[in-house]
Amino acid sequence: MRAMLSGLAMALVLAGCGSTSASGDLIAFVGLLDGDAEIFVMNADGTEVRRLTDNDDADMLPIWSPDGDAIAFGSDRDGDEEIFVMNADGTEVRQLTNNGAVMVWRWSPDGESVAFMGGRDGDAEMFVANADGTEVRQLTDNDGPDHAPL
Repeated sequence: MRAMLSGLAMALVLAGCGSTSASGDLIAFVGLLDGDAEIFVMNADGTEVRRLTDNDDADMLPIWSPDGDAIAFGSDRDGDEEIFVMNADGTEVRQLTNNGAVMVWRWSPDGESVAFMGGRDGDAEMFVANADGTEVRQLTDNDGPDHAPL
Protein backbone atom coordinates (compact mmCIF):
# COMPACT_ATOMS: atom_id res chain seq x y z
CA MET A 1 0.00 0.00 0.00
CA ARG A 2 2.80 2.41 0.93
CA ALA A 3 4.58 1.89 -2.41
CA MET A 4 1.30 2.34 -4.29
CA LEU A 5 0.58 5.60 -2.43
CA SER A 6 4.12 6.85 -3.00
CA GLY A 7 3.84 5.99 -6.69
CA LEU A 8 0.49 7.76 -6.95
CA ALA A 9 1.81 10.89 -5.23
CA MET A 10 4.87 10.89 -7.50
CA ALA A 11 2.58 10.58 -10.54
CA LEU A 12 0.66 13.62 -9.25
CA VAL A 13 3.93 15.55 -8.91
CA LEU A 14 4.93 14.64 -12.46
CA ALA A 15 1.46 15.62 -13.71
CA GLY A 16 1.80 19.03 -12.07
CA CYS A 17 -0.65 18.29 -9.23
CA GLY A 18 1.98 18.03 -6.53
CA SER A 19 5.43 19.16 -5.53
CA THR A 20 8.55 17.82 -3.86
CA SER A 21 10.35 19.81 -1.18
CA ALA A 22 13.77 21.29 -2.05
CA SER A 23 15.40 18.56 0.04
CA GLY A 24 13.46 15.92 -1.92
CA ASP A 25 12.34 14.15 1.24
CA LEU A 26 8.71 15.36 1.29
CA ILE A 27 5.93 15.32 -1.28
CA ALA A 28 2.91 17.64 -1.15
CA PHE A 29 -0.01 16.38 -3.21
CA VAL A 30 -3.76 16.64 -3.69
CA GLY A 31 -5.95 13.81 -2.48
CA LEU A 32 -9.66 13.41 -3.07
CA LEU A 33 -11.62 12.53 0.04
CA ASP A 34 -15.39 12.62 0.22
CA GLY A 35 -15.43 14.17 -3.27
CA ASP A 36 -13.28 17.07 -2.07
CA ALA A 37 -9.70 18.00 -3.02
CA GLU A 38 -7.43 18.41 0.01
CA ILE A 39 -3.68 18.84 0.40
CA PHE A 40 -1.54 16.13 1.97
CA VAL A 41 2.17 15.75 2.69
CA MET A 42 4.13 12.52 3.02
CA ASN A 43 7.68 11.32 3.13
CA ALA A 44 9.14 10.53 -0.29
CA ASP A 45 9.09 6.81 0.58
CA GLY A 46 5.30 6.92 1.11
CA THR A 47 5.36 6.90 4.91
CA GLU A 48 3.76 9.35 7.32
CA VAL A 49 0.92 10.69 5.18
CA ARG A 50 -0.46 13.84 6.82
CA ARG A 51 -3.56 15.78 5.81
CA LEU A 52 -2.90 19.54 5.84
CA THR A 53 -6.24 20.99 4.72
CA ASP A 54 -9.75 19.97 5.71
CA ASN A 55 -12.68 22.00 4.38
CA ASP A 56 -15.58 21.76 1.94
CA ASP A 57 -13.76 23.68 -0.81
CA ALA A 58 -11.22 22.51 -3.37
CA ASP A 59 -7.59 22.96 -2.33
CA MET A 60 -5.17 22.22 -5.15
CA LEU A 61 -1.77 22.54 -6.79
CA PRO A 62 0.54 22.74 -3.75
CA ILE A 63 4.01 24.18 -4.35
CA TRP A 64 6.76 24.15 -1.70
CA SER A 65 8.61 27.34 -0.83
CA PRO A 66 12.34 27.14 -1.59
CA ASP A 67 13.22 26.80 2.12
CA GLY A 68 10.55 24.13 2.71
CA ASP A 69 8.86 26.15 5.45
CA ALA A 70 5.66 26.96 3.53
CA ILE A 71 3.36 25.67 0.80
CA ALA A 72 1.48 27.87 -1.65
CA PHE A 73 -1.73 26.38 -3.02
CA GLY A 74 -4.87 27.30 -4.87
CA SER A 75 -8.33 27.22 -3.37
CA ASP A 76 -11.83 28.43 -4.06
CA ARG A 77 -12.61 28.77 -0.34
CA ASP A 78 -13.46 32.48 -0.69
CA GLY A 79 -15.70 31.93 -3.72
CA ASP A 80 -13.00 32.71 -6.31
CA GLU A 81 -9.90 30.80 -7.30
CA GLU A 82 -7.19 32.39 -5.18
CA ILE A 83 -3.68 31.63 -3.95
CA PHE A 84 -3.10 30.83 -0.29
CA VAL A 85 0.07 30.13 1.70
CA MET A 86 0.35 27.94 4.79
CA ASN A 87 3.12 26.70 7.00
CA ALA A 88 4.51 23.32 5.97
CA ASP A 89 2.54 21.68 8.80
CA GLY A 90 -0.78 23.15 7.56
CA THR A 91 -1.04 25.89 10.18
CA GLU A 92 -1.45 29.64 9.64
CA VAL A 93 -3.26 29.64 6.29
CA ARG A 94 -3.03 33.12 4.72
CA GLN A 95 -4.76 34.36 1.59
CA LEU A 96 -2.14 35.74 -0.81
CA THR A 97 -4.37 37.03 -3.60
CA ASN A 98 -7.79 38.60 -3.77
CA ASN A 99 -8.36 39.07 -7.47
CA GLY A 100 -9.56 35.83 -9.00
CA ALA A 101 -6.00 34.60 -9.54
CA VAL A 102 -5.51 31.99 -12.20
CA MET A 103 -4.17 28.81 -10.66
CA VAL A 104 -0.56 29.13 -11.84
CA TRP A 105 2.19 30.53 -9.62
CA ARG A 106 5.86 30.17 -8.74
CA TRP A 107 7.95 31.10 -5.71
CA SER A 108 10.92 33.39 -6.21
CA PRO A 109 14.25 31.59 -5.60
CA ASP A 110 14.66 33.42 -2.26
CA GLY A 111 11.08 32.59 -1.16
CA GLU A 112 10.28 36.24 -0.52
CA SER A 113 7.67 36.60 -3.27
CA VAL A 114 5.31 34.69 -5.52
CA ALA A 115 4.70 35.34 -9.22
CA PHE A 116 1.26 34.46 -10.55
CA MET A 117 -1.27 34.94 -13.32
CA GLY A 118 -4.28 37.04 -12.37
CA GLY A 119 -7.41 38.18 -14.11
CA ARG A 120 -7.95 41.65 -12.67
CA ASP A 121 -8.48 43.34 -16.05
CA GLY A 122 -10.49 40.59 -17.74
CA ASP A 123 -7.57 38.67 -19.23
CA ALA A 124 -4.62 36.91 -17.66
CA GLU A 125 -1.76 39.20 -16.69
CA MET A 126 1.41 38.55 -14.70
CA PHE A 127 1.68 39.76 -11.10
CA VAL A 128 4.13 39.41 -8.23
CA ALA A 129 3.38 39.75 -4.50
CA ASN A 130 5.34 39.42 -1.31
CA ALA A 131 4.91 35.97 0.23
CA ASP A 132 2.72 37.51 2.95
CA GLY A 133 0.30 38.92 0.33
CA THR A 134 1.45 42.52 0.57
CA GLU A 135 2.68 44.72 -2.27
CA VAL A 136 0.87 43.06 -5.17
CA ARG A 137 2.34 44.48 -8.38
CA GLN A 138 1.10 43.98 -11.93
CA LEU A 139 3.98 43.20 -14.29
CA THR A 140 2.22 43.02 -17.67
CA ASP A 141 -0.66 44.86 -19.32
CA ASN A 142 -1.46 43.32 -22.69
CA ASP A 143 -4.65 42.80 -24.68
CA GLY A 144 -4.08 39.04 -24.80
CA PRO A 145 -3.41 36.66 -21.94
CA ASP A 146 0.08 36.24 -20.49
CA HIS A 147 0.92 32.73 -19.42
CA ALA A 148 2.57 30.76 -16.65
CA PRO A 149 5.58 32.16 -14.80
CA LEU A 150 8.43 29.66 -14.99
